[in-house]
Amino acid sequence: MAVSLAWGPWVQGMAAGSERMARAGMPPLRTEQGLALFDAALGGETANLVPVRLDLATIRRGGDVPPLLRGLIRVPVRRGQVTDGGHRLAQRLATATAAERREVLLELVLDQVAAVLGHAGRADIEPERQFQDLGFDSLTAVELRNRMNAVTGLRLPATLLFDHPTPAALVEYLHGDLAPDGAAELNGLLAALEPLEKALAAATVDAKTHQQIEGRIEVLRARWAGTRGEQRPHEEIDLDDVSDEEMFALLDEELSQQGD
Repeated sequence: MAVSLAWGPWVQGMAAGSERMARAGMPPLRTEQGLALFDAALGGETANLVPVRLDLATIRRGGDVPPLLRGLIRVPVRRGQVTDGGHRLAQRLATATAAERREVLLELVLDQVAAVLGHAGRADIEPERQFQDLGFDSLTAVELRNRMNAVTGLRLPATLLFDHPTPAALVEYLHGDLAPDGAAELNGLLAALEPLEKALAAATVDAKTHQQIEGRIEVLRARWAGTRGEQRPHEEIDLDDVSDEEMFALLDEELSQQGD
């Protein structure tokens, strides 16, 4: 019986690209490993075999598992789940200005580009240079896409680098997805409210302190309504619970609205 072997990479004669393939989860075969696989193939009854060395843990960490390997690598189904990397990135972007967000994303992209190409750091990566000119091919393009999936929490297309052919163009695309207009400001406000909500839920105070806090919250609610041009009737606010300072703030706000 004839046997067809689709060999994976070998250490001998494959210095170029071996590090990249190892990072992708396919380290090259040593001579003794290849010979052992050859003997095993000849002793079997399967006509078509793929003698290859796989690092399953590395492939699993890489993100999307290739369909051919899904019988070997079990990964949990993620429905709407944000990765730890994506959550940390969202937190950084939430309180940043537009310029700061682009700087954060540019550093992120350049770091991943440098890692895929095997550079020591991002200093030598030119943001406006084409990915193809930087040394990317179809395999490294998919590797970078997988890395960006992991650090952003997004589901990016396999054609990512062809659709956005420079690091700078990729940053703009990511900025539109991760920090659309108004989203960062909203996230920043919600992030600022979260510790307040937790503090209120955990607080144990006496009746007087409770009334003072409640009065302050009423003032904040009135001011927030005022930012949208809404005026809440003053009778909705319990003036007995409002401090002198907060009362004067309300009066100043009312007088300023009347003067406009």
